[in-house]
Amino acid sequence: MLDVMHVAAILHKVTSPNYKTWPTAEEVLRAATIGGARSAMIHDQVGSIEVGKKADLVMFDTRSINFAPLNDLRNHVVYCENGTSITAVMVNGDIVVQNGKLTRIDETAILDELRSYLPEFQRHHAHVEAINREFEPYFAQIHRRCCEQDVGINRYSSGQHEWRW
Repeated sequence: MLDVMHVAAILHKVTSPNYKTWPTAEEVLRAATIGGARSAMIHDQVGSIEVGKKADLVMFDTRSINFAPLNDLRNHVVYCENGTSITAVMVNGDIVVQNGKLTRIDETAILDELRSYLPEFQRHHAHVEAINREFEPYFAQIHRRCCEQDVGINRYSSGQHEWRW
């Protein structure tokens, strides 16, 4: 969720030079909390800290680099926090992350099991990639035709002249 908030906050900064239209950190946090709950129609249960609502909380160590120098907490959470400052997570009143560790499952065992599947997955993936290589020239041709279409705007971060073959 932290990355989504960050992207939501900075994406608008490349869509318009008018900084007065850019969402503030406060607006992004509101959209991510009560706004998200409202859009899911569960704002009576979650999305804000109120008596009678589920206790879903994320706790941060504000002494970490992401909060230095401590200024506006909203700005730090939206623009700087990447998850490394999270000390605990509470879901419906139960601590599910404490000191960076999951409390309900054996994360090491799950990761070990997932890693055990890698050789089989790599064999399967190599086979699928080999089959897909046959289609690559056709997809490249379709991609080239699409890129060469003038749609009235520059939809690339580089000049359109770089997208001509």
